[in-house]
Amino acid sequence: MDFETITVENSGAVGLITLNRPASMNAVCAAMMYELAEAVRAFDAEKTIRVIVLKGAGDFFAAGTDMSEFASVQGGDGDLYGHSVQMIQACSKPIIAAVAGYAFGGGLELVLLSDIVIAADNARFGFPEITLGVLPQLGGVSLLTGRVGRAKAADLLLTGRHISAEEALACGLVSRVVDSVNLLNEVGETAERIAAMPAAGVRLAKQAVADACALSLKNEGTIARLSLLSADAREGLQALKENRAPKFEHK
Repeated sequence: MDFETITVENSGAVGLITLNRPASMNAVCAAMMYELAEAVRAFDAEKTIRVIVLKGAGDFFAAGTDMSEFASVQGGDGDLYGHSVQMIQACSKPIIAAVAGYAFGGGLELVLLSDIVIAADNARFGFPEITLGVLPQLGGVSLLTGRVGRAKAADLLLTGRHISAEEALACGLVSRVVDSVNLLNEVGETAERIAAMPAAGVRLAKQAVADACALSLKNEGTIARLSLLSADAREGLQALKENRAPKFEHK
């Protein structure tokens, strides 16, 4: 299958997906989410693939969400991603995120949708959406809170600040941090180690962890879409489109 926003490669028992929108530092868009879900579904169905690795092309994982897509959203139909998130979550095989550079907005949400996160020491994480008056749109609030706890999630979501790989490791956002030059080797070794384990046991272990951490994303999806409808959100998105600072009226 040919894709426009990602590339896909088989490497033995490992399926490699690379986010590939270099002009936007791999920013997440609706087309990317659709293609990513299709690639994950295909790898999940391929018997020879036992682990999936997700990385970004070039020096960045994914530097944000393409918020320009939301500028024309009207009413309550702001779900541009359809069932893409649910399709990724339904994958029975482990997903390892290899994170270098920026993982902001939708990029961080893809990190949170992964089972294991190995970060380079130059990685940075954050949810800047609040600066536009909106919320993460891929379930990031529930996913982040489940990963790092309420206090840390509130800190990141309400301030929009970026954190280092070291702080991400300390709060449990990532699994481990390695030197940037060793990132892909570390990820490859981890993927091969998991691929060598009994496949049925790996599937059950992944499901057990997911069940233990299950949070409702349905209600969050409704709230996230509602966040796009405020006057301040419209102003924030319009300011982004016009490349200017927003003038919020707190409405």
